[in-house]
Amino acid sequence: MDPAPKPERTGWIVAGGLLLGFLAVLGPPVVGFLFWLSTGPDPDEPRAAADDFVRHLESNADAAAYQSLCPEIRNRTTAAAFSAAVERMGRPVSHTVGRAAFRNEPGTNAGVTVRLTDRTGRTTTFHWDLDASFGWQICDEDFG
Repeated sequence: MDPAPKPERTGWIVAGGLLLGFLAVLGPPVVGFLFWLSTGPDPDEPRAAADDFVRHLESNADAAAYQSLCPEIRNRTTAAAFSAAVERMGRPVSHTVGRAAFRNEPGTNAGVTVRLTDRTGRTTTFHWDLDASFGWQICDEDFG
């Protein structure tokens, strides 16, 4: 007498168990990351700070722009040297603030791409580093 044939469900049961185990291990980190992306820091804040900084430069408000620099940069350069650096790079008359991205997990450091057009029509693209330690401030070597 032949034994009764076994249902071929064993493979599906094993595959389902492996899938559930996989989801149990990887599910929480993925869900946590997606939650952080949706509720984490807002990249619009560093973009707005970069936009304000450039608007100060465009309106010749160098003192206000200088105050938008982080303390490390202000400690390395004077307001007069900062204004001279702005003139050397070409004082902007218009600008476009591009992409912003956080450079650390807590969202306290960001990079912002800014495209400046000077009086001669020349455009230059900068990738500035901003820090939120004292409010979003420009901490880029271009100015210090």
